[in-house]
Amino acid sequence: MNNTRRTFMVASASALALALTGCLGASPPLTFDLGSSGGGRVRRRSSRVVVITLPKTVQTYDSQRVVVREPGNILSYLPDAQLSDTLPRLVQTRMLQTFEASNFPNIGRPDDQLRVDVTLATELRAFEIDAGSGNVATVTINAKLVDERRGAIFASRTFTAKTPAVLDPTAAAIAALDTSLKDVMGQIMQWTAQTA
Repeated sequence: MNNTRRTFMVASASALALALTGCLGASPPLTFDLGSSGGGRVRRRSSRVVVITLPKTVQTYDSQRVVVREPGNILSYLPDAQLSDTLPRLVQTRMLQTFEASNFPNIGRPDDQLRVDVTLATELRAFEIDAGSGNVATVTINAKLVDERRGAIFASRTFTAKTPAVLDPTAAAIAALDTSLKDVMGQIMQWTAQTA
């Protein structure tokens, strides 16, 4: 092995060791959970079986990271913070728990193997701290009710909630997003009860 190659290999090994040391020395991100809403019994207009599907969303929100929308529509993430699961999976679970907490009858998810009458299909359009609007925790979800027997959408509505927020401490930012999400999920549940 010539000296040039030996020097290159030693330098590469040193660089790798430094990189690994940096990774190992970095503190892991704090993991935050989101809660469900609900409370007293909700009254339904029908007894049809409703199934809540996994929300669709763009790649920006399809992760465990929490989005911050800077002025000029520049997107970043809350540093050193992550959610306990990917956002769509977490929202689906908390949505189902919100319905169940209000004794919403005949509710489930696709893998419950129910005979489905109505699908509640949702799209996450915003789940972010809007720093460009003065730090507002914004959650927007579009919901569609699909009649599975006819294969047709019979109701659609977009729900939004905004809560004042701060970016520091991180826990306060997550709490504001949690408040907005609970508000939106409660609205969707009431709308579903009256419409489906």
